[in-house]
Amino acid sequence: MKALQFTLLVGLMLLQPFASLGQRYGDEDESPLIPQKDFDQLLMWMVDGKYEKVLYKAIRYTEDDETKKEPVPYVFMSMAFFKISESSDEELLEKYSKALKDALKYASKFVKKDKDAEYISDYVDYFNDLRRATMNQAEIYVDDEKFTKAKSYYKYLWTLDQEDPGAWLMYGSVLWKSKSVRDAQESWSTAEQLLIEFSGKGLEEVQEDLLKYAVIYTAEMLANEGNLTDAKKWIEATDDLFGMDREVQAVLRSL
Repeated sequence: MKALQFTLLVGLMLLQPFASLGQRYGDEDESPLIPQKDFDQLLMWMVDGKYEKVLYKAIRYTEDDETKKEPVPYVFMSMAFFKISESSDEELLEKYSKALKDALKYASKFVKKDKDAEYISDYVDYFNDLRRATMNQAEIYVDDEKFTKAKSYYKYLWTLDQEDPGAWLMYGSVLWKSKSVRDAQESWSTAEQLLIEFSGKGLEEVQEDLLKYAVIYTAEMLANEGNLTDAKKWIEATDDLFGMDREVQAVLRSL
């Protein structure tokens, strides 16, 4: 009984973003390019865990000349790949060994297609889950000093949100570790301008977590290189967010 209730709850949560798709894709005088029943089918497959079916159907819309500009099929592709990346099915994971990267690729395409930001607000929770998984994978590569691999994940994070200072800051830091000095400085400059303009306001919780990680990592990295001035600068630049954070302030005191 509890399993059934959980399935119904998940179904209702997934259904909410798609409830108005029919209205958005057309009106009474114009047939939508993608019928509502097709979105309903994709939705049911997502709820039932039939992710490959979602991929096979949604990709047709992303490749068809008449529908490839429509944003929503791309987010279905992204969500299906993401769920596959979290699967415990070893055969499925082997078949889709780059599932997380593919989830990010299609999420980025969705953002690009959603030029007027008409749909993005419907997927905040999903994008935050995707960000969290991406951050975790990137941190593994950073810890292993595989900076080139980490770079691609941080690039996806700022592609999803051009105003994500933590993504730009960490992107710059892994570029710096990769000896791409000019590109690193440009990325850091973008992060700095975002912090000056917005002071970290309006970020999702997961983005604040990324910014905190980025500030600590970058400050300690620069301090180890003897650049205490810039190390302190990054911590002070996020004082509005982390002025009372014990971990961040402990790093500042150690400089």
